[in-house]
Amino acid sequence: MAVALDVRDFGFQPGVTADAGPSLRSALQAARGGARLELVAADYHVWPETSVHRELFVSNTVGTDPRFATKSLGLVLDGVEDLVVTAPGARLVVHGRQTALAVIDSRRVVVDGLEIDWAVPTVVDVTVAEAGAGADGGWRLLTVPACTRFRVDGTDVVWLSERSPSTGEHYWSGRNALAYSQTCDLATGRVRRARCPLFDDVARIEVIDDRTMRVSYLTSSVPEDRGLVYQLRETDRDHPGMLVLDSAEVAMRRMRIRYLHGFGIVAQNGRDLTLDRVVFRPPEGTGRVTAGFADFVQCSGMQGRVDIRDCEFDGPHDDAINIHGTYLAVTDADGNAIDLAYMHDETAGFPPFAPGDEIELVERRTLRPVHATTVAAATGPTGRDSASLAAPMRARLVDALPAAVLAQARAGELAAENTTRTPEVTIDGCRFRRIPTRAILVTTRRPVRIQGCRFESIAMPCIQIAADATGWWESGPVRDVRVEGNTFRDVVSGVLEVAPGVASDAPPVHDAVRFEHNDVELAEALLADMRGLRSFVARDNAVRWSTGATVSREAPVIRAAAAVHVEWRAGGASSLHPVVRRPS
Repeated sequence: MAVALDVRDFGFQPGVTADAGPSLRSALQAARGGARLELVAADYHVWPETSVHRELFVSNTVGTDPRFATKSLGLVLDGVEDLVVTAPGARLVVHGRQTALAVIDSRRVVVDGLEIDWAVPTVVDVTVAEAGAGADGGWRLLTVPACTRFRVDGTDVVWLSERSPSTGEHYWSGRNALAYSQTCDLATGRVRRARCPLFDDVARIEVIDDRTMRVSYLTSSVPEDRGLVYQLRETDRDHPGMLVLDSAEVAMRRMRIRYLHGFGIVAQNGRDLTLDRVVFRPPEGTGRVTAGFADFVQCSGMQGRVDIRDCEFDGPHDDAINIHGTYLAVTDADGNAIDLAYMHDETAGFPPFAPGDEIELVERRTLRPVHATTVAAATGPTGRDSASLAAPMRARLVDALPAAVLAQARAGELAAENTTRTPEVTIDGCRFRRIPTRAILVTTRRPVRIQGCRFESIAMPCIQIAADATGWWESGPVRDVRVEGNTFRDVVSGVLEVAPGVASDAPPVHDAVRFEHNDVELAEALLADMRGLRSFVARDNAVRWSTGATVSREAPVIRAAAAVHVEWRAGGASSLHPVVRRPS
């Protein structure tokens, strides 16, 4: 029977303890052998100065940039087994730039009921409350959430984090529009990547109160963006917001994610991840519309199952879910060994293979498989220390490469994918809204089920299937994807895009997508856009125009390369029947 532990027995006092880090670490140390740890209803503040600090290299973040090698980890579950953390009413409040929660080298872990938020989110949400023009020129009245801090420096606004209790310095600061912006239209729910004009041609800035400023301009025109929210941030993904690393059978249940700095939940090189009734959404009534600095969920090199059920995804700055492997460039070969390299600046520094892993070698230009084999031994980075980055990445194989494959490897024509680390995926009953990019990206050769979900006003294709060994180097082919019983609303860029990064004359990379019993409302004519796919079968779908759609309303369009087999069976007499357009 699991030992029952209470965080109050380790020095935590609700409403009194200003830094919960030491108490949380003591409690988790006691729980390493298996326990049920209760986090009572309270705010648990974690600060970078007293958090755990480790060198970690994480997919899709900052690669091996030495500035960000050391991560600050707020709540750390390290080397634990059979642990259940129950936290209804508990809120983890993160300060500065950190990883809120990290599960490392652990097995059979459940985190239930925890809420996570940042004291001062690293995305600044600025609402245009009013706009107009007078004798002196145009003006905007801008409001920010209560947690956002700023000061005026001449005609600039300087955004500020909270101050460190140790040094008195701000953890971060930035000016005006920062490095990246997007807009959220509260009336329509549409979010778009867009340039921020709020601080162009500024004549003066008047601070009304700690949440409001009036910005006057040198130009006389009336700004036309009243009601829009501008979401501003920098671009370095210096931390994963949460991390599941080299761990198995990890479940997050009934959690409330109000904000994640950096790069969402990254699950890397593990097995069996469950997200169940997790809500990614900023707190209501606060003026905040952003819940994620980038993606919400990123699974890289996972195996077993990834189950995401009854979750809500609202307000990221990139994709809601991205599940993929990683192609590595084969830089040289010798008999039964290959030399390898990471090729994208944001992904590097962690071990891609382990002895016993099955791998597939593909042509970079076409992603056509040329050889499958097994790793006998591997050298390279550990993912845990900078010193190991200098170790050459080499995999010794159980068999010798055929002569033709060896020649291609030596010519730099091949890439390698770890096919052991490819999960079966189920995304069931989830809701996606206010997404500036795609709701779901998925590339895995094992079965994929996307069912019973609702997609609202997604800016780019709702679902994308890609894979490439030239750009992001995210692998690999899909073989069996079923998109069933979903609801798509205000579709502006298609419900599906299949777009592997291959030459136009390459054979199909992906095998089969079935699209059945879905309910689709189109705001634009494009329904799907597909190339590099063998077969698309659609049956019993209801397709109609959205209310207020401005397209010609002749027929929806499926764009498909010549090699794509398209089969469409209408879902009833009232359903629109798309036209299939092939390249000329």
